[in-house]
Amino acid sequence: MKKALAWILAAALLDRAARQDDLVGVTTPYLYHHYVQALLECGETRCAARALRRYWGGMIQRGADTFWELFDPEDPLASPYGSRMANSYCHAWSCTPAYLLRQYGELLREG
Repeated sequence: MKKALAWILAAALLDRAARQDDLVGVTTPYLYHHYVQALLECGETRCAARALRRYWGGMIQRGADTFWELFDPEDPLASPYGSRMANSYCHAWSCTPAYLLRQYGELLREG
């Protein structure tokens, strides 16, 4: 029960934060992993599938054949380092889709 409540609260908090204009948006796959997993755990499969397609699919649409350290769909050239030359374009933390598809594949197919 506590675990389910924690997932519900996490999903609600991240969803609320994503809707506020004055907050810095989510740009790292690390946080998107937790956001999408919380959505899946709460039964929000359509929203989770949409987030996967928008975020990781956005990288693929821009020519990625590996997943990047960070990605801002609104500003694909963004970099926390002051130059995108310093960004990692093959980053271990970004492999979330591989985990989520194995762990929640049936749910994601429905979404």
